[in-house]
Amino acid sequence: MSKVAEKPLTELQRFIKLMTGGKGKHYSPLGRLVRAGNTKLPKTTGIFNMGSAHDCPSLKLGFCQAFVDGKHVCYARKSETEMRKEVEPFRNKQKAYWLATSAEKFVVDFLVVNQSKVLSFNALRLNESGDFWGQECVDKAESIARMLKRYGVIVYCYTSRKDLDFSNCKRLIVSGSGFKTEGMKNIFKMITDIKDKPKGYGVCPMDCKTCNRCQKSGLKTVIMRH
Repeated sequence: MSKVAEKPLTELQRFIKLMTGGKGKHYSPLGRLVRAGNTKLPKTTGIFNMGSAHDCPSLKLGFCQAFVDGKHVCYARKSETEMRKEVEPFRNKQKAYWLATSAEKFVVDFLVVNQSKVLSFNALRLNESGDFWGQECVDKAESIARMLKRYGVIVYCYTSRKDLDFSNCKRLIVSGSGFKTEGMKNIFKMITDIKDKPKGYGVCPMDCKTCNRCQKSGLKTVIMRH
C-alpha cells in the first residue's frame, strides 16, 4: 500500500522547525494553553480564555446577561465544578499567561503552535469563559487579530463589557451579549422560548461545526438557554 505524499513545508514552517529545534508546539507555552475545539467547536478553532468564569469581570461588574428569573445560568461557570476540578485552575493559567504577555509575544507563540500542527487553526475563539479585564485587553486582542489575519486566522469573541470602547476593532470580531456599540460586529441575545425571537434575528444552532455566524459581521442571533 503506497503512502500518501506529505505536503512540503512552507518557509514559515521550516523556520519554526529550525527555531524550536524540532520541538514544534511543545516549544511554545501556548502549546499547553490553547485548546483545539470542544463539543461544539471544530478542531480547527483554537480556544483561549483570559480568565475563569468564577473570576469573570462582567459578572462582578453587573454586566453579565446570563440570568433567567434571577438565576445565574452561565454555561462556562457550570463546567467549573467539583466534578471537573481541573477546569478552573487551567483557565487561571491562561489568565496568568494573558496578563504577562504582549500581543506580539502571543502571536509568535501562537504561530509556533499553529505551524507545527497537522490540522492548523483557522480561527481563534477568545473567552469561552471570562471577559475582557479592561480596555488594554480589548486593544491587545485587536492587535493580535490584525497580526493573525495575515496568516488566515480569524479572531472572535463575545463580551458583556458595555463600559469598554470597541470603536477601534477592525479585525477582531466582537459580538455583544444583548447589546451592540460602535466597533462591534454582531449582537447575540439569549432567550428561553423561540417565540421570544425578535424580528430579523437568526437562531444559533449551538453547533459551530456546521455554522460560523460568530465569525461573520453584521448578524443578529438568538441563542436558546442551555
